[in-house]
Amino acid sequence: MARVSFILFLVFAMPIGIHHLFADPQIGSGFKFLHAVFTGMVSVPTLLTVFTICASVEIAGRLRGGKGAFGWLTALPWQNPMMLVVAFSFVMLGLGGAGGLINMSYQLNTTVHNTQWVTGHFHLIFGGAIVIMYFAIAYELWPQLTGRAIVSMKLVRTQLWLWFIGMLVVTLPWHYVGLLGAPRRMAYYDYKMPGLEAQAFWVSMSAVGGLILAVSGALFIYILAKSQFGPAVPQQGFRFASAVHPVERVPAALNSFGLWVALMIGLTVVNYSVPIVQLLRLPQTSVPAVVVGAQR
Repeated sequence: MARVSFILFLVFAMPIGIHHLFADPQIGSGFKFLHAVFTGMVSVPTLLTVFTICASVEIAGRLRGGKGAFGWLTALPWQNPMMLVVAFSFVMLGLGGAGGLINMSYQLNTTVHNTQWVTGHFHLIFGGAIVIMYFAIAYELWPQLTGRAIVSMKLVRTQLWLWFIGMLVVTLPWHYVGLLGAPRRMAYYDYKMPGLEAQAFWVSMSAVGGLILAVSGALFIYILAKSQFGPAVPQQGFRFASAVHPVERVPAALNSFGLWVALMIGLTVVNYSVPIVQLLRLPQTSVPAVVVGAQR
């Protein structure tokens, strides 16, 4: 199932970015529809992945002695940063993915288009669910690559908690002020204006979240630097998980990535190159008034 999910991600996840641009008239309606369909379809491998990982984690918890409907949760190794990160990543992926499905809808997109909602949505996906997994991978590989142990697992868990909390404090207010109409790409906001006054507190909260993220990022660098200058220690061999039910046979089409990578590249080129060419061929319509006056 994991291979199937990965292949479906390759096919569906690449050409979906135009769901951020549904209200822009320069993009053809056909390509908007195609990206809407692919955005909806990417939820299939996402849910398959969530199911596979949750089922694997439950099996591990029960093998560790967990009993009852939810007793396996308490049996999981929560002191292990990788376990902690999987849980954090799922929460942020769920929130950010739900925002992506809202972007997919033409009707709902008209409400959130070019607002801070969109910024919150993709920061939860990329800055949240993906980046926090990079942290966990770094902590896992650093001892293997350098021969030096991570200086403190307690600091590692603190850094991951700070990143998770900071990302939520940043992005959830962005979602809310986006619903209130706060636009993206603005250099200046006057929150004394009556129409913007309701957004001031929540924007301030997002700034607090940004500070928490900065502290978390600095702590990440500190942990790796401190570990690098620590004493060398012998490292155990790198271990991979073993399947509870070993796969006896994998279809050739699912066991080779060549075909699927080529398909992914082809889809990406088609779905992005044509709209970009359309935009490049549009006549200039934003000539500054001062230039027009000078020409007269």
